[in-house]
Amino acid sequence: MGIIVCASGCTDSTQDNKTYSGNGVSFTYPGNWDLLDSTDTQTSVGDMGTVIVVVGVEEQDMFGLFTVNIGENQRLATPSEWLSTMKKSIGSNYVSDKTITVDGEKGVQLTAQDSDGNNMYYAFWNKNGEGYMALLVTETESQDTFDSIVSTIETS
Repeated sequence: MGIIVCASGCTDSTQDNKTYSGNGVSFTYPGNWDLLDSTDTQTSVGDMGTVIVVVGVEEQDMFGLFTVNIGENQRLATPSEWLSTMKKSIGSNYVSDKTITVDGEKGVQLTAQDSDGNNMYYAFWNKNGEGYMALLVTETESQDTFDSIVSTIETS
């Protein structure tokens, strides 16, 4: 009897994931997220990079995938060089970092927290002479969400 009550009272809160595929990349993200307008994000990034796509929940969670622009007479930073620069620019908001693998390439991940308490998860890696950065700014999602998205990224 207890099993019947539990089974009838339990609900499945999981949602199907969605897949983004375009602009030379693909990845899977939470099913309750949508494609978001990337105009404001591109304005924030400026000439440091090019926004490939932004997904999330408006005003709550934002995952962006970017290519890193390389200026004239500059070279593509290694993941460890990028990490060193980002740690300096983030300053006291820095939380942690670790080595990761994205799309078969060695990269780095950095975690920070902004003054509003939002968690920021960054990943940086190089593939085929191109630098990539992924960023999740979130009020509600965990490291696991970022890891699950990043683990599905493929570039062509």
